[in-house]
Amino acid sequence: MAKKSVNLRIGWDMKAFSTSSQNLTRSLQKTGGKMKSIGKSMSMSLTAPIVGLGGLAVKTFADFQQSMAKVQAISGATGKDFEALTQTAKDLGISTRFAASEVSELMLNYSKLGFSSDEIQKITGATLDLALATGEDLARSAEIAGATLRAFGLDATEMVHLTDVMANSFSSSALDLDSFAESMKYVAPIAKAAGVSLEETSAMLSLLANNGIKGSQAGTALKKIISEIGASGKPTNVALKELAATGLDLADAKGEVGDRAKAALLILADGA
Repeated sequence: MAKKSVNLRIGWDMKAFSTSSQNLTRSLQKTGGKMKSIGKSMSMSLTAPIVGLGGLAVKTFADFQQSMAKVQAISGATGKDFEALTQTAKDLGISTRFAASEVSELMLNYSKLGFSSDEIQKITGATLDLALATGEDLARSAEIAGATLRAFGLDATEMVHLTDVMANSFSSSALDLDSFAESMKYVAPIAKAAGVSLEETSAMLSLLANNGIKGSQAGTALKKIISEIGASGKPTNVALKELAATGLDLADAKGEVGDRAKAALLILADGA
């Protein structure tokens, strides 16, 4: 009787063990499937950014190549001249915070303004310094610096001085790149014709900006002032000092330059 009892108990235990084993196998299979799915998902998550970075690099390189092709077409640079421009853009892309594609946009803007490949080589570094000092966009800095140089009839060799004047004006007054550009659009041709220097014009724009007159308002007012004072045959700075010495008041200012420019004249005479 004891022997049968033992055999029965063993038989029942084996059956339970078999069932548990099957359940465990199924559970492991499910877990394995989940782990496989998680692994696939993780792989895709890790791979996607890498693929994305690769795509971005390809696009950046393509943008650079396209921009340099435009520089070549507009500037007419060929052979060693074009190779030098391309290498400069690459070198600056490595040594500064600007990408090579951004430097190529700078070169493109200078090409559109009629600068030769040799001139672009000379003025690129100064423009980068301006953008770095002011935190402004590189291509926009090139556009405005180039236009200002042309407006005052300055040579490309004077770009370093011009960008120094701009950077100093922006760092020491309320004047900024955009308001400077908007003002110069109106006043630079008149200032050049009247013999008012870049430095004097920038100083007057800075003074006006500190008193809340900026952009086109400052440009049109200063244009009117230089035109009217210039008609007397006296240099603008001399005429401003003489007006200040006479105790210029509101009525006098209006009589000199009209209603729209009187406020700017009072400010400039006071700061003469």
